[in-house]
Amino acid sequence: PLLDEHPPARDAPTTSAPTNPTPGIMADTAKVTVSPHEEELIKKRLLTQTTTARPGADPPVKKLAKKYIALCGSLAAGGEEVERCKEGLLKELAMYEFALERMSAVSGANLREIESYAQARTAVDGAIVKAKGDIGQLKVSLDSARQERQNKEEYEALRLLCMKYPSRATTEAVNAQLAGEIGTLEGENEASAATLELRKKQFALLLHVIGELHAELDDEDKETGGAADEAMDAMDA
Repeated sequence: PLLDEHPPARDAPTTSAPTNPTPGIMADTAKVTVSPHEEELIKKRLLTQTTTARPGADPPVKKLAKKYIALCGSLAAGGEEVERCKEGLLKELAMYEFALERMSAVSGANLREIESYAQARTAVDGAIVKAKGDIGQLKVSLDSARQERQNKEEYEALRLLCMKYPSRATTEAVNAQLAGEIGTLEGENEASAATLELRKKQFALLLHVIGELHAELDDEDKETGGAADEAMDAMDA
């Protein structure tokens, strides 16, 4: 009967709160929104505790009032009736006190559970913040790794391109060989140019000598022709 006349433990969390609740508990309980109708219903339940009362059963406060009135009425009769009413009132008071203690214990347990939830929530929030920080660091590391990979791919492409050409030492050796050959060809070219210039001068001298010889021959021919003409004239005479 005691369990039927009083509300169960799950109806007790909204009954009362400690005088100095912790900030975490206040923060969590402040987030609960209760409509005015629900708040009025909760107050009524707290005052009358008729939540789980049997149909037709009186609330504990009303039962206490009836017991007290019965005790006051039995004082005029006296005798065993007074003792019986007294025992009934004391029994009802003990039951009511037991119910209040049980509700207080349930309320304390619920408050401790709320505080535990608040601590767990704080830990979860901290873990979320830490996870966000880790995610940010991982993003930075990922971007750095991507850039490094891109640089390596570019370096590899340049390396493969450089592998298609001979080494620097080989190229310098070839250049030195070509420079030597070019110097040799330039020397030969200068020698050929000098020889050609000499041949030109010799040819010019030859032409000059040939011209002089032609001139001398022409003069000799003229002299010979004149002598022949004179001889012919003499013979004709």
